[in-house]
Amino acid sequence: MSLNSRSNEGTLLRELSQGSELAFTTLYNEYKHIVYSTALKITKSKVLAEEVVQDVFLKIWQNHESLAEITSIENYLFIVARNHIFDMIKKIARDTNFINTFSDSKTSFNDTDSAVKDDQYNVILNQILEQLPPQQQKIYKMSKWDGLSHQKIGEDLGISTATVKKHMAQALKFIRSKIAPYMNMFMTL
Repeated sequence: MSLNSRSNEGTLLRELSQGSELAFTTLYNEYKHIVYSTALKITKSKVLAEEVVQDVFLKIWQNHESLAEITSIENYLFIVARNHIFDMIKKIARDTNFINTFSDSKTSFNDTDSAVKDDQYNVILNQILEQLPPQQQKIYKMSKWDGLSHQKIGEDLGISTATVKKHMAQALKFIRSKIAPYMNMFMTL
């Protein structure tokens, strides 16, 4: 079923609102590429874009009863995807604040074990940073190492502040996922 007309879209949404799995599959197959490309533009990460597609369509299915009232599924999907991405970015920022707070508090210890752990952490962090795409790596270093604001980084690189924030959020999520297995080692005193 192709969604070339408003009536087909309306029929599909009505069927989906009544719990039709076939309607959901049709919707998914018709729009997954649009959601993916939108997410990829914003996140610049294939992994995150795939995660957004899964989360958005899960949310669609969980809220399928209310879909009969939607007038434009494409606009609705864009808004759901955009909001989901912004929520991901906010979560990453909160997690980053926790990591930064943790990093600040651990440097207050003056024992040699702490110094060794600092060195180990930095080695692992640098190895993880090398795995980032070049743009994310550059933005992360400009922000964290050089202490530049997102606005200043954007000006220096000729990109928008929003793009800087997106790259930073992606970098932080990647770093957080890669460093998580080592956190027990760094948290013990």
